[in-house]
Amino acid sequence: MRYLLILLLSSLPFVAKAEPKLALIIDDLGYNHHDRVVLSLPQAVTLSILPHTPFGAALAARARQPIMLHLPMQPEGHPALEKGTLTEQQSPAQMQHILDSALADIPEARGVNNHMGSRLTQDRQRMNWLMTQLARRHLYFVDSRTSAQSQAMAAAIAAAVPAVERQVFLDNTPASLPKQWHRALRLARQHGQVVVIAHPHPYTLRFLQKALTQLKGIELVPVTALLPGQQLARSGKIAAPRG
Repeated sequence: MRYLLILLLSSLPFVAKAEPKLALIIDDLGYNHHDRVVLSLPQAVTLSILPHTPFGAALAARARQPIMLHLPMQPEGHPALEKGTLTEQQSPAQMQHILDSALADIPEARGVNNHMGSRLTQDRQRMNWLMTQLARRHLYFVDSRTSAQSQAMAAAIAAAVPAVERQVFLDNTPASLPKQWHRALRLARQHGQVVVIAHPHPYTLRFLQKALTQLKGIELVPVTALLPGQQLARSGKIAAPRG
């Protein structure tokens, strides 16, 4: 009986276990000439570019990597706001103008994530409006999770916008980068996938250039590879990432 069981199991087709997946987004791009270093990163790295910045549009046009729009949104408190920031005080027409202008400046964008936005992402009405606009354009959304009370994912699901949220930020000090990176790898192995966001500090980019070459047993993928398939089917076809 034992022999027959072994024989039966050995005849079954071998199914390889899928590798855990890691999606890395570099955002806050566009203000500095040094940002061009991201072009040397692997093509699976997703670049999220701020609109109306000195180097943003040119960077997006040159990149082989997938491009997102890093859309400024109102944070908590009263800091000086960048030009083209979505706020709670704006009318729908004003918000529409800002979004249209930002997307026109970065036409390569196939998705959006929030720049700041700890205040605006808590506003469900504004998030509902934004997701309706993204659904109409067949764009996806990544919640940067600048607020634990963010309503962005709930609004995206309601509007059938393909969406994921960030789990790990690599944006602190050079000394903390290895710890944050190992946390990202641990989460990928535990849950099968992880979304990581980093900012283009020179020391961060140097760290990533080395760390990505040493990635073992975890697949680096564009963030589009982690979008829920059911939402993709409902909201229309997402254009394939460039590269």
